[in-house]
Amino acid sequence: MMKIGIIGCGYIGSVIAENFKDEVLACYDRNMKNMEKISKIVNRDINCSFEKIIKMDLDLIVESASVEAVRDLVPKVLENGKNVLIMSVGALADSQLLSKLKKLASGNNCKIYIPHGAIGGLDAVKTASSLGITKIVLTTRKNPEVLGIKIIKEKIVFEGHASEAVKKFPKNINVSAALSLAADKEAYVRIIADPSVDTNIHEIYVEGSFGKMNLIFNNLPSENKRTSILAAFSAVNLIKSLKSEILIY
Repeated sequence: MMKIGIIGCGYIGSVIAENFKDEVLACYDRNMKNMEKISKIVNRDINCSFEKIIKMDLDLIVESASVEAVRDLVPKVLENGKNVLIMSVGALADSQLLSKLKKLASGNNCKIYIPHGAIGGLDAVKTASSLGITKIVLTTRKNPEVLGIKIIKEKIVFEGHASEAVKKFPKNINVSAALSLAADKEAYVRIIADPSVDTNIHEIYVEGSFGKMNLIFNNLPSENKRTSILAAFSAVNLIKSLKSEILIY
Protein backbone atom coordinates (compact mmCIF):
# COMPACT_ATOMS: atom_id res chain seq x y z
CA MET A 1 0.00 0.00 0.00
CA MET A 2 1.30 3.45 -0.94
CA LYS A 3 1.32 6.14 1.77
CA ILE A 4 0.10 9.43 0.30
CA GLY A 5 -0.13 13.02 1.54
CA ILE A 6 -2.00 15.85 -0.16
CA ILE A 7 -1.08 19.54 -0.26
CA GLY A 8 -4.02 21.49 -1.64
CA CYS A 9 -7.45 20.07 -0.83
CA GLY A 10 -9.61 21.46 -3.61
CA TYR A 11 -11.18 19.51 -6.48
CA ILE A 12 -8.05 17.58 -7.49
CA GLY A 13 -7.19 16.75 -3.88
CA SER A 14 -10.72 15.43 -3.42
CA VAL A 15 -10.41 13.20 -6.50
CA ILE A 16 -7.15 11.76 -5.15
CA ALA A 17 -8.78 11.10 -1.78
CA GLU A 18 -11.82 9.43 -3.37
CA ASN A 19 -9.65 7.07 -5.38
CA PHE A 20 -7.09 6.22 -2.65
CA LYS A 21 -9.14 6.39 0.54
CA ASP A 22 -7.01 3.88 2.46
CA GLU A 23 -3.72 5.29 1.25
CA VAL A 24 -4.21 9.02 1.82
CA LEU A 25 -2.84 9.48 5.34
CA ALA A 26 -2.47 13.25 5.60
CA CYS A 27 -3.67 16.47 4.03
CA TYR A 28 -2.75 20.13 4.30
CA ASP A 29 -4.50 23.25 3.05
CA ARG A 30 -4.59 26.84 4.28
CA ASN A 31 -8.39 26.53 4.21
CA MET A 32 -9.55 24.40 7.14
CA LYS A 33 -12.89 23.61 5.46
CA ASN A 34 -11.04 22.07 2.51
CA MET A 35 -9.06 19.82 4.85
CA GLU A 36 -12.22 18.78 6.66
CA LYS A 37 -13.73 17.82 3.30
CA ILE A 38 -10.82 15.46 2.58
CA SER A 39 -11.09 13.95 6.07
CA LYS A 40 -14.78 13.26 5.46
CA ILE A 41 -13.98 11.57 2.15
CA VAL A 42 -11.51 9.14 3.76
CA ASN A 43 -13.70 8.87 6.89
CA ARG A 44 -11.01 9.80 9.42
CA ASP A 45 -9.21 12.91 10.65
CA ILE A 46 -6.08 13.36 8.54
CA ASN A 47 -5.77 17.16 8.85
CA CYS A 48 -2.27 18.34 9.65
CA SER A 49 0.13 21.23 9.36
CA PHE A 50 2.62 21.59 6.53
CA GLU A 51 5.47 21.11 9.02
CA LYS A 52 3.97 17.78 10.07
CA ILE A 53 3.16 16.43 6.62
CA ILE A 54 6.73 16.82 5.35
CA LYS A 55 8.07 14.89 8.36
CA MET A 56 5.66 11.97 8.07
CA ASP A 57 6.55 8.56 6.67
CA LEU A 58 4.98 9.05 3.23
CA ASP A 59 5.83 7.57 -0.17
CA LEU A 60 4.35 10.44 -2.14
CA ILE A 61 3.07 13.95 -1.58
CA VAL A 62 0.63 15.30 -4.15
CA GLU A 63 0.77 19.06 -4.74
CA SER A 64 -2.61 20.22 -6.01
CA ALA A 65 -2.63 23.75 -4.61
CA SER A 66 -1.08 26.49 -6.75
CA VAL A 67 1.96 27.77 -8.59
CA GLU A 68 2.90 29.56 -5.37
CA ALA A 69 2.81 26.27 -3.45
CA VAL A 70 5.25 24.73 -5.91
CA ARG A 71 7.58 27.67 -5.45
CA ASP A 72 7.28 28.00 -1.66
CA LEU A 73 6.47 24.51 -0.35
CA VAL A 74 7.72 21.88 -2.80
CA PRO A 75 11.42 22.69 -2.14
CA LYS A 76 10.85 21.82 1.54
CA VAL A 77 9.06 18.61 0.54
CA LEU A 78 12.09 17.55 -1.49
CA GLU A 79 14.53 18.65 1.21
CA ASN A 80 12.78 16.14 3.48
CA GLY A 81 13.34 13.35 0.97
CA LYS A 82 9.73 13.01 -0.18
CA ASN A 83 8.69 12.12 -3.73
CA VAL A 84 6.27 14.72 -5.07
CA LEU A 85 3.62 14.77 -7.77
CA ILE A 86 3.20 18.30 -9.12
CA MET A 87 -0.18 19.34 -10.55
CA SER A 88 0.59 23.07 -10.79
CA VAL A 89 3.21 22.34 -13.41
CA GLY A 90 2.98 25.89 -14.76
CA ALA A 91 5.40 26.83 -11.97
CA LEU A 92 8.09 24.84 -13.79
CA ALA A 93 8.02 27.29 -16.69
CA ASP A 94 10.39 29.22 -14.40
CA SER A 95 13.72 27.72 -15.45
CA GLN A 96 15.46 28.77 -12.23
CA LEU A 97 12.83 27.06 -10.08
CA LEU A 98 12.93 23.96 -12.27
CA SER A 99 16.70 23.76 -11.91
CA LYS A 100 16.45 24.22 -8.13
CA LEU A 101 13.86 21.45 -7.75
CA LYS A 102 15.83 19.05 -9.94
CA LYS A 103 18.94 19.60 -7.81
CA LEU A 104 16.98 19.10 -4.59
CA ALA A 105 15.42 15.89 -5.89
CA SER A 106 18.80 14.54 -6.96
CA GLY A 107 20.48 15.55 -3.72
CA ASN A 108 17.78 13.99 -1.55
CA ASN A 109 17.27 10.81 -3.61
CA CYS A 110 13.64 11.51 -4.51
CA LYS A 111 11.53 11.97 -7.62
CA ILE A 112 9.33 14.67 -9.13
CA TYR A 113 6.34 13.26 -11.02
CA ILE A 114 4.37 15.28 -13.56
CA PRO A 115 1.06 13.92 -14.92
CA HIS A 116 -0.06 14.68 -18.45
CA GLY A 117 -2.89 16.86 -17.15
CA ALA A 118 -5.57 17.99 -19.59
CA ILE A 119 -3.70 16.76 -22.65
CA GLY A 120 -2.20 13.49 -23.85
CA GLY A 121 0.50 12.46 -26.25
CA LEU A 122 3.35 13.70 -24.08
CA ASP A 123 5.02 10.29 -24.40
CA ALA A 124 5.13 10.71 -28.19
CA VAL A 125 6.29 14.33 -27.88
CA LYS A 126 9.07 13.26 -25.53
CA THR A 127 10.20 10.57 -27.99
CA ALA A 128 10.09 13.10 -30.82
CA SER A 129 12.30 15.45 -28.81
CA SER A 130 15.12 12.90 -28.93
CA LEU A 131 14.91 13.05 -32.74
CA GLY A 132 14.62 16.82 -32.92
CA ILE A 133 11.58 19.12 -32.71
CA THR A 134 11.67 22.25 -34.86
CA LYS A 135 8.19 23.62 -34.10
CA ILE A 136 5.71 23.12 -31.29
CA VAL A 137 2.50 25.11 -30.94
CA LEU A 138 -0.32 24.84 -28.40
CA THR A 139 -3.66 26.49 -29.15
CA THR A 140 -6.04 26.56 -26.20
CA ARG A 141 -9.66 27.61 -26.51
CA LYS A 142 -11.80 28.29 -23.43
CA ASN A 143 -14.92 30.15 -22.47
CA PRO A 144 -14.09 33.77 -21.47
CA GLU A 145 -15.66 33.27 -18.03
CA VAL A 146 -13.11 30.53 -17.30
CA LEU A 147 -10.31 32.87 -18.29
CA GLY A 148 -11.70 35.71 -16.19
CA ILE A 149 -12.45 37.80 -19.27
CA LYS A 150 -15.67 39.52 -20.38
CA ILE A 151 -16.12 39.51 -24.14
CA ILE A 152 -18.97 38.61 -26.49
CA LYS A 153 -16.95 37.61 -29.57
CA GLU A 154 -14.12 35.12 -30.07
CA LYS A 155 -10.75 36.74 -29.44
CA ILE A 156 -7.09 35.72 -29.20
CA VAL A 157 -6.20 36.93 -25.70
CA PHE A 158 -2.61 35.70 -25.65
CA GLU A 159 0.05 34.77 -28.14
CA GLY A 160 3.63 34.05 -27.07
CA HIS A 161 5.82 31.54 -25.29
CA ALA A 162 4.69 29.15 -22.55
CA SER A 163 6.63 30.89 -19.78
CA GLU A 164 4.77 34.14 -20.45
CA ALA A 165 1.41 32.37 -20.87
CA VAL A 166 1.74 30.84 -17.41
CA LYS A 167 2.47 34.24 -15.88
CA LYS A 168 -0.66 35.74 -17.42
CA PHE A 169 -2.98 32.75 -16.92
CA PRO A 170 -1.42 30.72 -14.06
CA LYS A 171 -4.56 28.66 -13.39
CA ASN A 172 -5.52 27.98 -16.99
CA ILE A 173 -2.49 26.98 -19.02
CA ASN A 174 -0.48 24.46 -16.96
CA VAL A 175 -0.56 22.21 -20.03
CA SER A 176 1.84 24.54 -21.84
CA ALA A 177 4.54 23.93 -19.23
CA ALA A 178 4.02 20.15 -19.29
CA LEU A 179 4.21 20.18 -23.08
CA SER A 180 7.39 22.26 -23.04
CA LEU A 181 9.03 19.90 -20.55
CA ALA A 182 8.14 16.86 -22.67
CA ALA A 183 9.43 18.55 -25.83
CA ASP A 184 12.57 19.92 -24.16
CA LYS A 185 11.64 23.05 -26.11
CA GLU A 186 9.44 25.95 -25.07
CA ALA A 187 6.05 25.73 -26.73
CA TYR A 188 4.52 28.66 -28.58
CA VAL A 189 1.06 29.31 -27.14
CA ARG A 190 -2.16 30.84 -28.41
CA ILE A 191 -5.06 31.30 -25.98
CA ILE A 192 -8.47 31.98 -27.49
CA ALA A 193 -11.44 33.19 -25.47
CA ASP A 194 -14.52 31.84 -27.20
CA PRO A 195 -18.04 32.48 -25.80
CA SER A 196 -19.46 29.70 -27.98
CA VAL A 197 -17.60 26.86 -26.23
CA ASP A 198 -18.34 25.22 -22.88
CA THR A 199 -15.43 22.78 -22.98
CA ASN A 200 -11.65 23.25 -22.67
CA ILE A 201 -10.05 22.62 -26.06
CA HIS A 202 -6.31 22.07 -26.54
CA GLU A 203 -4.73 21.57 -29.96
CA ILE A 204 -1.06 20.59 -30.20
CA TYR A 205 1.01 20.81 -33.37
CA VAL A 206 4.53 19.38 -33.43
CA GLU A 207 6.95 19.28 -36.33
CA GLY A 208 10.46 17.85 -36.59
CA SER A 209 12.74 15.29 -38.18
CA PHE A 210 10.34 12.53 -37.05
CA GLY A 211 7.47 14.01 -39.10
CA LYS A 212 4.40 15.86 -37.81
CA MET A 213 1.82 15.47 -35.04
CA ASN A 214 -1.55 17.11 -34.63
CA LEU A 215 -3.35 16.26 -31.38
CA ILE A 216 -6.72 17.68 -30.29
CA PHE A 217 -8.33 17.35 -26.85
CA ASN A 218 -11.85 18.57 -26.17
CA ASN A 219 -12.30 18.21 -22.42
CA LEU A 220 -15.27 18.59 -20.14
CA PRO A 221 -14.50 20.96 -17.24
CA SER A 222 -14.73 19.77 -13.65
CA GLU A 223 -16.69 21.49 -10.88
CA ASN A 224 -13.74 23.90 -10.95
CA LYS A 225 -14.31 25.17 -14.48
CA ARG A 226 -10.65 26.08 -14.95
CA THR A 227 -9.69 22.42 -14.51
CA SER A 228 -10.60 19.64 -16.95
CA ILE A 229 -11.84 16.38 -15.47
CA LEU A 230 -9.07 14.65 -17.42
CA ALA A 231 -6.43 16.68 -15.57
CA ALA A 232 -7.50 15.43 -12.13
CA PHE A 233 -7.69 11.83 -13.26
CA SER A 234 -4.27 12.06 -14.89
CA ALA A 235 -2.91 12.24 -11.34
CA VAL A 236 -4.97 9.20 -10.33
CA ASN A 237 -3.62 7.30 -13.33
CA LEU A 238 -0.03 8.28 -12.55
CA ILE A 239 -0.33 7.04 -8.96
CA LYS A 240 -1.85 3.77 -10.18
CA SER A 241 1.05 3.34 -12.60
CA LEU A 242 3.56 3.79 -9.76
CA LYS A 243 1.91 0.82 -8.06
CA SER A 244 1.60 -1.31 -11.17
CA GLU A 245 3.81 -4.19 -12.35
CA ILE A 246 3.41 -3.05 -15.96
CA LEU A 247 4.25 0.51 -17.04
CA ILE A 248 3.10 1.92 -20.37
CA TYR A 249 5.08 4.90 -21.68
